[in-house]
Amino acid sequence: MNIIGIIPARLKSTRLKEKMLIKVNGKTIIEHTFLNVKRSKFIKKLYVATDDNKIKKVIEKAGGEVILTSPRCKSGTERIREALKVQPANINDIVINIQGDEPLLETRFIDKAIKTLINEKDCNVVTLATPFKDLKEAQNPNFVKVVTDSNNNALYFSRALIPFSRDGKYQMKDILKHIGIYVFRKGILDKWLNLKSKYEEIEKLEQLRLIENSSRIKVVIVNSKSISIDTKEDLKRFRKFIKKRKRDG
Repeated sequence: MNIIGIIPARLKSTRLKEKMLIKVNGKTIIEHTFLNVKRSKFIKKLYVATDDNKIKKVIEKAGGEVILTSPRCKSGTERIREALKVQPANINDIVINIQGDEPLLETRFIDKAIKTLINEKDCNVVTLATPFKDLKEAQNPNFVKVVTDSNNNALYFSRALIPFSRDGKYQMKDILKHIGIYVFRKGILDKWLNLKSKYEEIEKLEQLRLIENSSRIKVVIVNSKSISIDTKEDLKRFRKFIKKRKRDG
């Protein structure tokens, strides 16, 4: 069984122009993500899948391997499926989709997600979530929320505030922020394009395709400081974090 990490990275982002190439402390965001994931103890093969030669050059200069994919890919998962045509994987292999705009995702949590899928023999996908720190952040549609059953399997993902409190009383530990990582068994990726979804198009969340087709997604709840960089405010927070980390050594 191979464990393959793929970071999908497109240049044309909608909310933050060419965010993958924005430099913070001398490195682009995609470099920060790549070098962070590289520290994983489980991932033996790591690639960046991109549609742009600028990103390709940056990653190759950082010592990484790149797979060029079509700009027509509609999602990160489609980009990964295309990359696997170039770098074939067996049906029993594990493939990790790490979002290119998650440069601070703790590698110990990446490894925890991988280990969970290895141990959960009847599960196809594992992802991560962390409790929100404040209600204002939880109400922001840029942050995806997830609700789970009693065994921490995902029931639904949404940009809306879920669960919604009718009485207006919220405990942050009950509102979970989804973190941009998916650990797949290769077999489910082979079926991906044949799965139909109603809610994926409404929410613009590709993982809903799996839930609607009765594929179990295990959610590992962690206490993460990861920042998904989608807006100028996110970028400001990331710069502040990197500056503090550099100052503290």
